[in-house]
Amino acid sequence: MDLREYRELLLEEINISAATNYSDIVSEFITLYTDNMKEAEEFDDFTECYFECIGKKQRKIQIDGYSKNEVDNSFSIFIADFSYNSEIETLTNTQIKALCRKMQGFVEYSLNKYIIENSEPSSLGYEISQFIYENKENITKFRFYIISDKILSERVKKLDSIDIEGIKVEINIWDISRMYNLVNSKFEKQAIEIDIEEYGEKGLPCILAADCEKECYKSYLTVISGKMLSDIYIKYGARLLEGNVRSFLSVRGKVNKEIRYTILNEPEMFFAYNNGIAATAKDIEVISTNDGNFIRKINDLQIINGGQTTASIANVVLNDKKDVSKVMVPVKLSVLSKEKAEIMIPLISRCANTQNKVSDADFFSNHPYHIRMEEFSRKIYAPAINGEQYQTIWFYERARGQHTQEQMKLSKSERKKYLLKNPKNQIIKKVELAKYINTFECLPYIVSKGSQKNMRYFAEKIDKEWKKDETQFNRLYYMNTIAKAIIFKKTDKLVSQQEWYKQIKAYKANIVTYSIAVLVDYINKKFSEYTIDLKRIWMTQNIYYEFEKQILITTKEVYEFITREDRVTLNVTEWCKKELCWQRAQKEDWTIKKEFIDTLVSKEENRVYEKEAKKEQKQNNEINYEIEVVNLGANYWLDISDWAKRKKLISKEEESILKIAYSFERTGRTPTYKQSKRLLEIKNKIELEGYH
Repeated sequence: MDLREYRELLLEEINISAATNYSDIVSEFITLYTDNMKEAEEFDDFTECYFECIGKKQRKIQIDGYSKNEVDNSFSIFIADFSYNSEIETLTNTQIKALCRKMQGFVEYSLNKYIIENSEPSSLGYEISQFIYENKENITKFRFYIISDKILSERVKKLDSIDIEGIKVEINIWDISRMYNLVNSKFEKQAIEIDIEEYGEKGLPCILAADCEKECYKSYLTVISGKMLSDIYIKYGARLLEGNVRSFLSVRGKVNKEIRYTILNEPEMFFAYNNGIAATAKDIEVISTNDGNFIRKINDLQIINGGQTTASIANVVLNDKKDVSKVMVPVKLSVLSKEKAEIMIPLISRCANTQNKVSDADFFSNHPYHIRMEEFSRKIYAPAINGEQYQTIWFYERARGQHTQEQMKLSKSERKKYLLKNPKNQIIKKVELAKYINTFECLPYIVSKGSQKNMRYFAEKIDKEWKKDETQFNRLYYMNTIAKAIIFKKTDKLVSQQEWYKQIKAYKANIVTYSIAVLVDYINKKFSEYTIDLKRIWMTQNIYYEFEKQILITTKEVYEFITREDRVTLNVTEWCKKELCWQRAQKEDWTIKKEFIDTLVSKEENRVYEKEAKKEQKQNNEINYEIEVVNLGANYWLDISDWAKRKKLISKEEESILKIAYSFERTGRTPTYKQSKRLLEIKNKIELEGYH
């Protein structure tokens, strides 16, 4: 698929989404682009915010969204340039300057309070303007994003750097070509390339500490000055941090008092006191000199341990305006092949961060929960609806961009068949799943905190529940989860259609999660033995009439509740993140229709289905354990047994069970379920001891 074909696919998806969600095409264009950029870890969260006004001397002011980064205290502003033409247009330097001027105007008129004094206090634009004004001392950088379906002109070589009241502004252009390249790269985030000479050094002195050809990696020990490290961090921000570390820092805070004290008072002792940072790279350039070896270039640098150290040094530079050139930071840099990086980076990160109590939940992407949900999504077909003669699946994306990647391989006719089976509006991503589940767990204030914090909470909870009883995550659980997704998506769509919402176009995410949580909480308290009929929703792939009528009432009341003047925080989106907001919501006198209550079903009936589903899942697990043991083969089990015996790692009981495994081809007796389960436990134990 070439660039032109990809753009056609993109426009087609936008049209489908706009028709399905009853929204405008520009909004869907922004959603598609920003979702892809989030997948590539360009930023963590994005909030739509359509705001336009006229400033002094008829200056045009406009933004279409924003993103706050709590790790590096940067603030991103977005503006869309959507042509929607069948032919690809060119994005020129003149157009770029005009778009940047609109965003610049928003920031400038926020800092001088013009927007605060001349716009409607209930608008989201007003809130964001006020946030910028109140946090101007803390914002480290503004990032301007222009997202466009045009192609960047070849004449645009370098964009002029600007700053606003001493705060640097970084301009990022995401044209159709850049988005196409992102999709082709399987949504890999763009590599950070460091040229050491650009930071005034000839290189980083280094020694090769480990060269493991078998595992395709090399490890170097080096040292970096606090000034260079802070300069790199200030330039690239949270993108420099590996995803799990970034998530951890955003929750726990980034400034360590002891690290800060050493930087300010004993900078020359930093090397002795601090453990330093662990980092990875895909490639480096090393030069040899009379003074030794030096790292001159680093490709795809990622800090996987020491994010707090890095952020603390940068904080001293930004907030205290102190010189940190005497601070020397030890670095362990592991250079990994591209193939090994995807596997090893999470494992290195996991091990390196144990000292900071980063839990298993932080490394949730490959959790068996996700694997099982993906398996269910590929084999459980949703019932055919509206007289259709075919069934569809709800496509669960465990890996980035799977749905789009599958389409890239297909012809136009094949793509149509693919989309019939895997419709665009039935994709569920990990962060969306977390949003649906936590909403029904009556945690709207957690959901309102954004995808990363919500995902972290969800991951910790699921990890505990999985260890307690993984059979609860079965076929019925999957179908009920899809029913919850249908409720959430339908509620979102209904809000978009309401006249009262069209006037404000704000807080939809908060309205949706709070509205559903309000109804679930009400049922749990007033009708504890009843529940929403999820089976009916799964079978019809839609919510029923009485439910829809109730949602229309509740969403309007929730909007009025979260924007009410008695809220303790003026900023509505921040108010919705507070547990106090939810506690007040639980005490509200909501309008709940009898017709809706009459549609609830008994939990007793559901308990019978749940018991059967758990039993079925247990049987499937037993079969899967036996299949895995047999598929590994007798030779594998003989080899692992011999290795473990030489190392004296196994007991007599374990040795006898391993003998059953490596003898089954000769004896014809395959291990039982219990034996297979025990064999896999032994396998994991021996692999942790170093067996490959």
